[in-house]
Amino acid sequence: MLRRPSVGRTTRVLAAALTSAALVAVPLHSDAVGVGSAVTRTAHGSTIPAPKDFFGFAMGTTGRLAGFDRIKQYFRLIGDRSDRVDYKVVDKTTLNNDYPVLFISSPRNLRDLGRIVKDNQRLATPGISESEARRLSERSKPVYLVEGTLHSTEVGNTQALVDIVHRFATEKSAYTDNVLDNVVLMVIPSGNPDGQHMVVDHFNKTEGTPYNRVYPDLYHKYVGHDNNRDWFMFTQRETRTRVRLEQTYRPVAGHYMHQAGTGNPRIWAPPFDEPLGNGVDPITIQSANSLGQSVVRDLVAGDKKGVQTDDAYGIFWNADVSGYNSFIGTSLFLTEIASARDLALPFKSSDGRPLGSQTKSMRNFLPYDSDTWTLEQIVDYAKTAAYAGMKYIADNHESWLYNNLYRTTRNATALPDIQPGTPEAYVIPAGQRDPFAVYEMLKVFEFGLVDIQQARKAFTAGGKTYPAGSYVLRTRQPLGRWIHQLLQADDYPEQSARKCADCPLIMPYSETTDNLGMLLGVDVEPIDKPFTASLQKVTKVVPQPVTMPANPRGAYLVAPESYGVAHVLARLQKAGVPVFRSGEKFTAAGRTFAPGTVVVPPTHAARQALQSVAAGTGIPVYGTDTMPKVDGFTLKPGTRVGLIRGANNMPGGWMTWMFDQYGVNYKVVGADDYTDLRGKYDTIVLADGVSRNTIVNGLDPAKNPPQFAWARGVGEEGWTKLGEFVSGGGNLVAIGSGSETARQLLNLPVQNATPTDRSRFSAPGALLRASYKPDVPAAWGMPENWPVWFNQDAAYRVTGEATVASTYPGDGDLLASGYAHGTEALGGLANVVSFDVGKGHATLAGSEITFRSWPRVSWPIVINSIYHGPSKEGRPDALG
Repeated sequence: MLRRPSVGRTTRVLAAALTSAALVAVPLHSDAVGVGSAVTRTAHGSTIPAPKDFFGFAMGTTGRLAGFDRIKQYFRLIGDRSDRVDYKVVDKTTLNNDYPVLFISSPRNLRDLGRIVKDNQRLATPGISESEARRLSERSKPVYLVEGTLHSTEVGNTQALVDIVHRFATEKSAYTDNVLDNVVLMVIPSGNPDGQHMVVDHFNKTEGTPYNRVYPDLYHKYVGHDNNRDWFMFTQRETRTRVRLEQTYRPVAGHYMHQAGTGNPRIWAPPFDEPLGNGVDPITIQSANSLGQSVVRDLVAGDKKGVQTDDAYGIFWNADVSGYNSFIGTSLFLTEIASARDLALPFKSSDGRPLGSQTKSMRNFLPYDSDTWTLEQIVDYAKTAAYAGMKYIADNHESWLYNNLYRTTRNATALPDIQPGTPEAYVIPAGQRDPFAVYEMLKVFEFGLVDIQQARKAFTAGGKTYPAGSYVLRTRQPLGRWIHQLLQADDYPEQSARKCADCPLIMPYSETTDNLGMLLGVDVEPIDKPFTASLQKVTKVVPQPVTMPANPRGAYLVAPESYGVAHVLARLQKAGVPVFRSGEKFTAAGRTFAPGTVVVPPTHAARQALQSVAAGTGIPVYGTDTMPKVDGFTLKPGTRVGLIRGANNMPGGWMTWMFDQYGVNYKVVGADDYTDLRGKYDTIVLADGVSRNTIVNGLDPAKNPPQFAWARGVGEEGWTKLGEFVSGGGNLVAIGSGSETARQLLNLPVQNATPTDRSRFSAPGALLRASYKPDVPAAWGMPENWPVWFNQDAAYRVTGEATVASTYPGDGDLLASGYAHGTEALGGLANVVSFDVGKGHATLAGSEITFRSWPRVSWPIVINSIYHGPSKEGRPDALG
């Protein structure tokens, strides 16, 4: 495991002027121009075989992909035999594969890497003098991060990295000497090693078979393609590994090598498109654009046709896609290369015309003039772009260090002075309704190396008094921009997100908000002016201390307001403890408890389970000597949950991650299960993205190996059996677009009334105001009013008998954070609705309240609905 660096915090980003150098391409590897032998000797006198000799084919050969195990063997061999390359396994992946990283530089730089890292971290430390910054920039070397196949089907980039590593390990030239002497390359061969094993191994195994060559399911255990949508929650192991690397080695630039669709530009590179948010330092963005223009210059000079720039990838609006690294001084350099057919086979246009735009412009200098595109070209373009980027950093290494690491940190520590509208601090007041949410928020900031402070005594700021124990996040610190990005209420820049007064509004590449407080259910308050308070640094974020009550004679009680109650219910069920949930409010232990309160008998098993959960979440546990006399529901012991997600469904993948985090007793529903759904499950969850087609047709067994038979279609018979599961006494919970599938399946009395005319209404990934009824089981523990995630989702008009748990207010604009217009059209419509269906139950959540695990404040709706459906009405006396 990587250790967190002990030196420094983080910083912001860079200003490098556009180069005016002549249009000269970076020289190709000598092997590519017929120079050099198949085997090259290193400084050690050992031999390193060329890729073609090691793998049996050249990288980029049509229809041939090197497997990741073999690539790791090759890189380890190079690391053993070359004094320019260090090969390290820095972590294990989600599926326990190696996560390798290569450090490539001159032998001297590799020997001095420890000092280089300390110098670069020192540059990113607040308060150093300009003269010291200049001295360190002259002495040190910038780290240039290169990463391939974060998205595992974008296979050409890792293949290209094989050639790139070999070149720097073996070639002696003016080009390689310049790069190796002036840069430390940090090469991550794959940002998702698990996916490389899945995708490439599948491609190779299916050769000569009737099966599809492209892996048909999620290529990460949980999140699939969404693994580059995890840069502020840090949920996945691979995310955390890369972030730790970035925090430790402080790359000034990160080249993230991606591929796009077959019809996209042959390669896209920065400058980036609008919109521009308040987050990333302008130096970093301009440096990324400058780097991109330098690379585009070399691509064009190398006669690489179909290069396009600008007018795409507006990723600097929020922290989701722009990435955490953009806030610590790393200029994000993205390349997107068009893909081939079935990963590695030639792609041809259907009409014989050249691929891509044929309009010559300032954004498309040299249109592509062929109707065919190959893996060999993908690898070639990838290498050219990488070599050009490395050269640009090497040629300007001192300015990159000075600007990206020193100046961005200096800017961040003066953020409220240089960026009008930035508050001095954000305060998280003590006494929040959900201590677990506060803990999870602070853990995010702790992992991001934010300086967190806590009040020793009450203080006044912004005209308001805050109690002792409140947390303070000051924006005058290296991560101040990131703090502001995650806690501000986003106001989309409609004026700057248009290229002319009458031009259409440019929407961001991803969502329009990532407000962490609203997503978790934590009240956060900006403080605009400086203030004084008695604060102490939080050295380690821990859950709120909980004192277990003395052994009560009546019951243990847990209030429902925290989404961490999901941990409570799952742990009690696993321990075999009977669980009752109150259906109304009641008074006990000197306080009033809301509907949905967890009531359990005071047994040893219950105490052990509750003590463990309380210690890990900070959720209080109460005790009463008299069992409450309150109506409610006894949960079914060992509630069995089935998840219908279908193949390659990312929302379903995120759901499995959430279920695993909370310990839910679940299984993914397979095609064979439809013969006896009631015998296997009490509740079935339909993930967002699950349609009738997912269930009825599914994956074609004739085109996919037997290991994917679980996702095959179950036909009309299976569709009918799912409906019978509910009407016969089962419980169905449907999320997002899965709610429309459930409505169709069960003929439920609701209509989706969300306007489809985007000129009239649009909410593309925003937080909208919503109201809840906490006395309704689906909304137990929810605040009466709190924003909900909405991304062009369903909002329902109820036309028959139903229980409504959440609606959209009818008092005007509903936007809380992000971008939306016409939200008045949702006023009075329902979001969460429950139904009795025969002997069973169904609950619909029209909006995707589980989106990427972000809106955790809404998680109680899912958990309540899962456990409530199979429960029995009664009183807690029967618990024993």
